[in-house]
Amino acid sequence: MNELKPIGSCLINPLDLDRSLAAILAEQLGCDVHVVSDDQIRRDTLAQRAIADPNQWHFRYEQNVQSPAKSCRMAIALPAGGVAVWHSTAENAAQSGRHGLCVLDLEKARFETDQLHAEIESLTSQVMQDFEELSLIRSLSTSLKLSADQNASDDFVLSSLMPLALGVGAVTIAAVMTADQETDLRAPMWTNESDISDDGILSLVRKYADAAKNYPVVQNKASGQDSLGIDGLNEFVMVECASEERLHGWIVACNRIEDDIEDVPWAQLGFTTVQASLMETAANQLASQLHNIRLLKQKEELFTDVVRALVNAVEARDPYTCGHSERVASFARCLASHFGYTSAGLERIYLTGLLHDVGKIAIPDGVLQKPSRLDDSERAIIETHTDAGWRILHELEALQDVLPGVLYHHEHYNGKGYPDQLVGDNIPIDGRILAVCDAFDAMTSDRPYRKGMSIEKAVEILREGAGEYWDPKLIDCFVNHLDEIDRIRIEHQPRQPANRPAPIDGVPAINLGFTVRNESV
Repeated sequence: MNELKPIGSCLINPLDLDRSLAAILAEQLGCDVHVVSDDQIRRDTLAQRAIADPNQWHFRYEQNVQSPAKSCRMAIALPAGGVAVWHSTAENAAQSGRHGLCVLDLEKARFETDQLHAEIESLTSQVMQDFEELSLIRSLSTSLKLSADQNASDDFVLSSLMPLALGVGAVTIAAVMTADQETDLRAPMWTNESDISDDGILSLVRKYADAAKNYPVVQNKASGQDSLGIDGLNEFVMVECASEERLHGWIVACNRIEDDIEDVPWAQLGFTTVQASLMETAANQLASQLHNIRLLKQKEELFTDVVRALVNAVEARDPYTCGHSERVASFARCLASHFGYTSAGLERIYLTGLLHDVGKIAIPDGVLQKPSRLDDSERAIIETHTDAGWRILHELEALQDVLPGVLYHHEHYNGKGYPDQLVGDNIPIDGRILAVCDAFDAMTSDRPYRKGMSIEKAVEILREGAGEYWDPKLIDCFVNHLDEIDRIRIEHQPRQPANRPAPIDGVPAINLGFTVRNESV
């Protein structure tokens, strides 16, 4: 039986190769050449000599009964295991043998050259694939950005998958992400429009989710097959997107882009391991970034919770100001949005508004909670809260940007405010905005010693104090958007303090968040 054997980098039937070389020898020598192989070699001593010494030509004299001239039986070993045999006259035997050996060496060299060319083409193709993968990874890397916002995260996923769809030649890619609980699936996000339904992709993900944990799932429809059981889906690659033991979702490349160019061997062959490898690389990179986004979100949530705790600490000291910091923060963000602030600036001014009175933690209860108007000495004490706020926050690196507003929100435009008597535009803009919003909320809110004044009266006082207490440009802007400001005031709902859960059967009802191992001493 003639099994396929490796010749160079190819699998070739040995008998076919030897017969091909024998035909070339016959053409060059001008005589019949046949191949001796397998069992015939064991019965042919001349063939055995050729196998034993494959680098030489071999001969044996033979007497032709029809002619008195001597003839020679010639033999040369062939590269696939056979022996080429032909006849020559005795006087031409040496020339025929050398000729045959040269022809064989030349064909072997040509064959090896063809093999080298094939290997070079294979290496070139691999280098091009690696270059495409590196280019795709670079393209994905340039789009990486951190945002804890869910919509921004979805935009990041789609922007990352757009170059991937082009890189793997997919008509569209669907991203099926998990909800926070990791068990529920969100609606698919598509890089391009598709005839495939959302329900179809969701059913596909549920079917192959377990398999995708170990390796990419590649499915191509068989010849004559209409679809893979889902309308519009002819082939797909599905990879899991997971990191740090957290499942983020699955990425599904759907349908190869048809290509009529003949020199593109994969054009109509569906998806292969090449595209699966690219998908897996991109999914790992995407998962890593989604993990970073999740960590950032947790960090921001912790940061916000710490800020809330500080605000709660202030309001716990002075219950009559409950909700004041949140309203001032909302007013300030609204006013700043109409004064050219960027989104980052709006977040900063809102955070500053929440913390602008944090220094009141340091004010004695007798002054802070006094039900009547403050005298001069008490007012001097209350005016120290801006410095106290700065001292509380200045060592926190994440809160450096809020310090100007916290410290200077009681400066007056005419330079007669506190703590540093700054004048005009020398007062940081955050401080000037908070000064307007803080005054407005103070005037319109109820106090133990007075009822909150009307909006009209508060606006009248703001107008009269423009240029003296407050920035005139900010007062104009505030009044121009008063309806929006007042709507925020009306719709604001102060947070209600939480009721601590009581122990149940003597066991704390709160989550301890840790366990203690009972060890004997």
